[in-house]
Amino acid sequence: MRSRKGRFLEATLGDPYSNLALEEVLFTGLRAPTLRVWANQRSVVIGRAQLARAETDLEYCRRESVPVVRRFTAGGAVYNGPGNLNWSFLVPRWRGRGEGSDPSRVFESFAAIVVDALEECHVESRYRPPNSIFDNCGKISGMAAYISKDAVLCHGTLLVDADLKEVEALTTPSAEELARRYPRSKVVSISNCGADPLEFAAKLANVFFDGSDDRHGTDANGNGASTLTAAESEAASSLAATKYASISWNLGDPFPLNDA
Repeated sequence: MRSRKGRFLEATLGDPYSNLALEEVLFTGLRAPTLRVWANQRSVVIGRAQLARAETDLEYCRRESVPVVRRFTAGGAVYNGPGNLNWSFLVPRWRGRGEGSDPSRVFESFAAIVVDALEECHVESRYRPPNSIFDNCGKISGMAAYISKDAVLCHGTLLVDADLKEVEALTTPSAEELARRYPRSKVVSISNCGADPLEFAAKLANVFFDGSDDRHGTDANGNGASTLTAAESEAASSLAATKYASISWNLGDPFPLNDA
């Protein structure tokens, strides 16, 4: 199997707004296949076209000082915070390995990498279409994607040892009926996979790069990771201030925001 050459990032910024802004910055400036593994602060992350008030308990979030942040990819609401790990695959489509432009193919392809990495961590899991990974007890990972003519981003969460009661409290949608243009989160059983985060990150990089020792910023054994450039950090900070920390972006009606 041909090695995938690229960049391995373990980059967590100081707040949820900057962490979500960085996803967009990395995607729009993508030059080489990139894997980012990161841990976000306690927050609820909703899909681009969702209506926040219907996907989480906003009063509970205010009371508990839990930010609600909208990402630029589709999908449902997810928990970020203690006990959860995030992963992001970013691949220029001209360098891709058959990911293609079909969302179902994108999810299937990248879920296979996550499942293989978990298997190497002695965690049995399986992909369940359209965009979830389950272990024997419940859902451990949800995915979202963005596909452009130049690149594909597939990112997701991994419940490792989170407080599942809090996860449910923060991500259980209301029973409010909405127009069909607003995607709704689904209520499913959830589970902690119990993987060691450091081991999982290393195994994920090994599978994604096909065992290549040509990862920018890593040695032949895959130790270490590359760092963000000053330009990337500055761009994420600027985008967080102007977009991702905006009340209108996060809590407003996403239409016509999702066409912006």
